[in-house]
Amino acid sequence: MAEENPFPLAPLRFWLEIRAPFHVPEYKGALFRGGFGRFFRDLACVTQAAQCGGCVHLATCPYSLVFETPVIQEHMAVLRKYTHAPHPFVLVPPVDGRTLLPPGAAAPVELTLIGPGIRHLPHFIRGFEAMGESGRFGGRFRLRSVVSAVKRGEVVYDGASRRFLKAPPEWTPPEEAGRVERIRLEFVTPLRIRTDGRYNARPDFVAVTHALLRRVHLLRVLYGGADPDPAWMRPLLADADRARTERADWRLYEWDRMSGRQGRRVEMDGVLGRLEAAGELTELAPYFRLGEWVNVGSGTSMGLGRYRMVCR
Repeated sequence: MAEENPFPLAPLRFWLEIRAPFHVPEYKGALFRGGFGRFFRDLACVTQAAQCGGCVHLATCPYSLVFETPVIQEHMAVLRKYTHAPHPFVLVPPVDGRTLLPPGAAAPVELTLIGPGIRHLPHFIRGFEAMGESGRFGGRFRLRSVVSAVKRGEVVYDGASRRFLKAPPEWTPPEEAGRVERIRLEFVTPLRIRTDGRYNARPDFVAVTHALLRRVHLLRVLYGGADPDPAWMRPLLADADRARTERADWRLYEWDRMSGRQGRRVEMDGVLGRLEAAGELTELAPYFRLGEWVNVGSGTSMGLGRYRMVCR
């Protein structure tokens, strides 16, 4: 990976203070995404139409660009297999598994803003504030602060005064100390990836690497202005093919969510666990570092595919 970011990336942590008993599902990604997204739309929509489809403002509306993210015509080649472009944000909910948060509890929501998502931070903040004030999605909370997740907790927004204190710091790729011959990934939210068109319940290192590099490629093209030619991935995929999957411990994580678009509950089962690989992984390591913030697989806007990485 080049020394500079392949696309702008601002990892943030929203600290919520619970104000009343907060009832939430074990996996909270769909609740938070759906909740603050509802208020984001109310803030951004100028027509107040029931549906976004066919709206003349789709190309400029902040809600459309962030949540609907329509396919952009000039990038049709890279997006020919997709109905929507990757969203310019990743939201990871509190992952402690609790279903009742008591008053006074602090709850962290990780929000990584990508490319144009960074300039819409005020909409994200106001959406969370409105969600917490309403109490309609689990209970009431207030947004205590927004801090950088990469700059030692520097405060970007103070919830008490409702003031921005600084621009959100961007992530920069760290330097690895020497060769990397082993990588361990510990998934803290469910992973959903497809291999040969089907969801993979026991992915190996090659499958995860392919999914990660495909996602990075789309983000590079859409939000970093990179060449859509995927040739840059070939030597990296070859490194993955030569690596050995030494451990792949997975367990099924079953959950579902209500889809407003489909009008029904949708199964979102994924896998949790640990994956370890060995080989010549030095060139791949920076992309897995990036993946710690952009996640891997599908459902990343609800926090799916978040992992922690250890390498040596």
